[in-house]
Amino acid sequence: MIAGRVLCGLALIALTGCAATEPEPTVEAAVNVAPLSFPPPPPSVAPTDIPTPDEATAIFRTVFDWTAERGDRADALEGSAEENAAVFDSGGIVPEIVFDHVSTVAPDRVEATGTSQGQPTTIDFVVSDGRWKLERSTACAVTGAC
Repeated sequence: MIAGRVLCGLALIALTGCAATEPEPTVEAAVNVAPLSFPPPPPSVAPTDIPTPDEATAIFRTVFDWTAERGDRADALEGSAEENAAVFDSGGIVPEIVFDHVSTVAPDRVEATGTSQGQPTTIDFVVSDGRWKLERSTACAVTGAC
């Protein structure tokens, strides 16, 4: 009986000793992530409706916004991201254009007119993949990359 009590006491001491260990050290991770600010993606315009001048301006600016997500830029330009890689990688300075009028040229093509550096400018937009996009030939002419 004494041996049983001794074993029981030893077991109790062993269990108490395990529970009395020091708490595990905590890792304090300081995450220092600066928030990024990207322009909103180009507006999705139903291809049956022509884009407004503001929407045409937003589409044009998105294609040439070098800080925008590449996917958003690809969504705003006619053609695939692969065939437009030269346009996206050109990094050139593109003049600011503000469109003030959009007119239909064909069922899937519009012409936006506005001013760039004080000069009248006309740019074509087409329906591609169910969205209005900047015509690829325009982007190639502006950047000289294609």
